[in-house]
Amino acid sequence: MAAGRFISFLQLTFVAFVGVLSCAESSGSSCKLNSDCLDAYCRDGVCTQDCVDAAKDCPKGYVCNSIAQCEYAGPVAGAGGGITQGGSAGQSAGGAPMTSSGPGGGGQNPDPSSSSTGGAGGNMPELKEDLTLCQTDDECASGVCKPMTPSGVRRCTKSCSASSQCYSGFRCETEGADQVCRASDIGRSCNAAGQCNFACLSPLNHCTSACDNAADCPNGYGCADAGGTKVCVRLSADCAADTSQCVAANVCDTSLVVSSCSMACASAADCPQRASGLPPWTCDGLCRRPPDVYGPLPGGYEPAQWSCNFNGEVVNVCNDGLHIDFDAFSQPAAPSVNCNSPTTTDGLPGDACLDSCRYRGGCPFGFACSGLAELSSGRIGLCVYSGGEEVGSACASNGECAFGLCSEAGVCSRDCSRDGICPSGSSCVAQGGPLIEGLPYKICQ
Repeated sequence: MAAGRFISFLQLTFVAFVGVLSCAESSGSSCKLNSDCLDAYCRDGVCTQDCVDAAKDCPKGYVCNSIAQCEYAGPVAGAGGGITQGGSAGQSAGGAPMTSSGPGGGGQNPDPSSSSTGGAGGNMPELKEDLTLCQTDDECASGVCKPMTPSGVRRCTKSCSASSQCYSGFRCETEGADQVCRASDIGRSCNAAGQCNFACLSPLNHCTSACDNAADCPNGYGCADAGGTKVCVRLSADCAADTSQCVAANVCDTSLVVSSCSMACASAADCPQRASGLPPWTCDGLCRRPPDVYGPLPGGYEPAQWSCNFNGEVVNVCNDGLHIDFDAFSQPAAPSVNCNSPTTTDGLPGDACLDSCRYRGGCPFGFACSGLAELSSGRIGLCVYSGGEEVGSACASNGECAFGLCSEAGVCSRDCSRDGICPSGSSCVAQGGPLIEGLPYKICQ
């Protein structure tokens, strides 16, 4: 697989998705993401535990981290801790209460690749660049090491006052008493305060964050008022038989092949934003999907579902009109569909719904936005699965890598086109080819 190459959508039928997350599974269960596993991590598609007791299960100098991996502890003693901070509750326009929260604890130990440099006082640890795994503030050039999500890995990051100051895929959120850039967890499953960086939206039960308009949200999410605070709200849900997954129970768009959640809007800016170059959502009082989209299934939904549109043409019913085999990084053919069938038809093995993305809004939790697609003369971002391997680690697919990008060289990377930021040991290098959002396409290598 050439994970770093373009996939061309010049002749595709467009479909979309918003990250659907399954319940956590115990060690030995199948998985695609670390978040699929309970007290374990995802390795080669299986929930895996390296350790329970570091002294018995791990090499000397290693600790057993929060996802049961043996991690190098380095010269710093002790594990990082977090502070849980309560928040206030709000009410959405559709009657959905929003529970606001701060982060929980959790620590991640520094990687063993950190080098040392000689100084007047002898060897001293080299300070780590932003986005590098860390344990304490002292390790980071920025002086800031924070958990990316409650109980999640810790990375060198920076203070902020607005999300526009943060790296691609990150948002300015509260951590303890600080405002820092943290990984976006919009779309992550939740049911209580403390499970999200910003707030848990109920009854939709997904993490959310504040927005000025839907350009601040992942594709498939609108920006709706929640008791005086506008937040990102998932619209990629089927409401044909059950409207409870819609932001307002009575906002179900029945004009599509498969009825799909929508929301009230003042303008198209409130509605989900696809990659530049794709037909946009519109607003007529309700957010309306573009004419090449026929259903609500979120990115990652597998198998993709197919039906016939009102012209008798076979189409998928993904929320962004795109579909892909994430592992092979190719587009499966459409299945044979009986247009008289009252139900949808499963796609071929490996076929899954796919979302496009813009750097500003990023992707739902569990996915990363990388410029891996070509459309006409430009490049667009795709929401690809993200895993646990750091930049520089060997990989065979995008989904193995923490930033959702496996280069053609078979090494985990990161799309740094928008911010130019790479973890320690790598640099942001232009790759040539079409621009993306007016920017040269660059990756960490």
